[in-house]
Amino acid sequence: MSGIVKGAQGRSWRPPAFRPNTTLLSWEGQRRPLSFVRGVPFPQESRLAPSYKSAFFVDSFAVSLPLRKPHEVPLDALAQAFFCEPPAWFSLLMRIRDEIMAIFGVKRSTEIQAAAEEKGIDTIGVFPVRSHTEDEIIIGEIDSHLDFQTSILIRPEDRHDGIEHAQNVTKGEELVVTTVVHCHGLFGKIYIMIIRAFHVMIVRYSLARVPSRMQQIINRRSKLKQALRGI
Repeated sequence: MSGIVKGAQGRSWRPPAFRPNTTLLSWEGQRRPLSFVRGVPFPQESRLAPSYKSAFFVDSFAVSLPLRKPHEVPLDALAQAFFCEPPAWFSLLMRIRDEIMAIFGVKRSTEIQAAAEEKGIDTIGVFPVRSHTEDEIIIGEIDSHLDFQTSILIRPEDRHDGIEHAQNVTKGEELVVTTVVHCHGLFGKIYIMIIRAFHVMIVRYSLARVPSRMQQIINRRSKLKQALRGI
């Protein structure tokens, strides 16, 4: 599958501002920060799986999540944590992308969001929600040069403490972000080849922030419950 671009397997990318200082997970004999972002095989449990073979571009990255009680932090909140409050450099890149691509008749990101909202379609970030289940949200857009979809999937993950004993396996969860792109002609392929390095950087950066933001949500809700008990 020559058009498939796999995530950088085995490589980590940890933005200094989001490195957890105390929370460590251990598995496969290695201790790694919770925000360790890794390339993973394309998830077969995703609803996008049937489209992998025909795609020009696919990549998939994952990050381990803090332990949570059932339904304590819904997938919607994790998706918002992935997309919300982007750094200034990301906003600048999007503005540059919008201005350049508008010359070729491609929709600006704000136009994508406005068009979805006019149709009553939910959006996450600026992108329309195509599909929503308890375990997976798919966003995406069909444009003149390409059709892209991004899956935000939560699934179980076995975490080992480095000791070869079954009782030392913790049932955790990981968030997997998979992007699938189908191109319409040469222009779409050139566009993806140009922006894919920025795409990978942005996905890794955004995923690395999710565990810290999820833990903040858990802590806030815990404090609120304690405050309500004291009333």
